[in-house]
Amino acid sequence: MLLPLSYVGRTTHRVDGEARRIAILEATLRLIVKEGIRGVRHRAVASEADVPLASTTYYFKDIKDLINDALTYFAEKTLWMNNALEEKSFQLLQALADSEQPIASQAFAANLAQFLCDHVEEQVSHRDDRVLEFAFHEEALRNPELAKAIRALDDGFIATIENFFIQLGRNSAMSDAHQLLAVIRWVEYQSVVKGEFNRAKVDGIIGATIQNILK
Repeated sequence: MLLPLSYVGRTTHRVDGEARRIAILEATLRLIVKEGIRGVRHRAVASEADVPLASTTYYFKDIKDLINDALTYFAEKTLWMNNALEEKSFQLLQALADSEQPIASQAFAANLAQFLCDHVEEQVSHRDDRVLEFAFHEEALRNPELAKAIRALDDGFIATIENFFIQLGRNSAMSDAHQLLAVIRWVEYQSVVKGEFNRAKVDGIIGATIQNILK
């Protein structure tokens, strides 16, 4: 999956300037984890990043630009996890084609559920990243520009999952993709809120969803 976002704040080609901009974005993410989006203010970010206040306003005149770029930076940092899931998904498709098993076979459904469960467990282990993800989605309800960025990311995820089901020969690939992504996000959210990852429960939920989709 390619990142569909771009930076809107001021950028620089100087090494020291780029390092300071990254420090500001890192500080913004830490503040969001600790205080939520509402804790992101120029003075608070400058203090967290240990940079002059003028630096934050130089790179980000509008606080909404800072939040938008924090999302883009966060997406860049975490994209590898989704790319890894995409790679494993299509490896499974290839294995299915090589074995000539039917898509509704229990073995295929079990393998798909297992590596999706592994993905969820990995996601939940990065608790701060999930807090950031949920915070950005919640703020998108108030911030139209951020909503555009969130929709672009979500569209990318859906397109990847839809392509997976298309290659499986599913006529309902779009609805299958939405159903699976919704369940994955729900079990991630529940696991983070409860502060634990119940492998058996998550595997059961994901497995039942896959069986329902493929039947």
